[in-house]
Amino acid sequence: MMKALKYWVPGFLLVVLLAAAGYIYRLYANGATPAPDAVAALRSDARVTVEDGEFVVFRPAGVPTTGLIFYPGAACDVRGYAPVLRRIADRGYLVVAVPMPLDMSIFAPGRADVVREAFPDIGRWVIAGHSMGGAMAARYASLHPDDLAGLIVWDSYPPEANPLSDVQYPVWHIHRATEDGRAPQKFEQQRNLFPATSTWVPIPGGNHMQFGSFEGGGYQEEWAASITTAEQQDQVVTGTLNALLSMQ
Repeated sequence: MMKALKYWVPGFLLVVLLAAAGYIYRLYANGATPAPDAVAALRSDARVTVEDGEFVVFRPAGVPTTGLIFYPGAACDVRGYAPVLRRIADRGYLVVAVPMPLDMSIFAPGRADVVREAFPDIGRWVIAGHSMGGAMAARYASLHPDDLAGLIVWDSYPPEANPLSDVQYPVWHIHRATEDGRAPQKFEQQRNLFPATSTWVPIPGGNHMQFGSFEGGGYQEEWAASITTAEQQDQVVTGTLNALLSMQ
């Protein structure tokens, strides 16, 4: 029996690893890339300087004191969020969008540590993320309660292993909703993972991928958006700015 297990266990683990590698490859091969308006938003001007290096940094004119760290959704190039993130930076916030290994935030959920070390002049940090990036931002927030001023989740929820029910900092959830304002059922089912004081901001008629500006990608929407990408992003910007104001 033990001899059989000696050969069976490694073989089983190899099958699991190959299946996982195949899944990740399919996600990466069908990744969401920046749409033309996102590429245009990466150009610097007098109001916002954009640096595309280890991080994608949107630096406002003047001296920002609050920084926003942003994690992307699964298989989403973080540059696809540039139209939204640039507008947030234009209001005086340093915004640092974090590229992830294979565009998967789950592989580097602690990269906010590197961001904070890279910008020591920023006195207040907020972390945000979309989809898987929102879940990993929530994980980071739960593990660093004294290092952040708040958490902003876009269309996602915290991992069950990292509930936020007892945190003291503000938590905002900006999410897609049906035309009558109802959140997706899976979000309602995970409401207990958020603090009771969290603020939920529905975007009626919005969908999952219109939080950014992308081409391609394999995400299957629950419903077709009844508002345009520009209209949805207006609401995402407004909601995020209101959240940041609550975290001063």
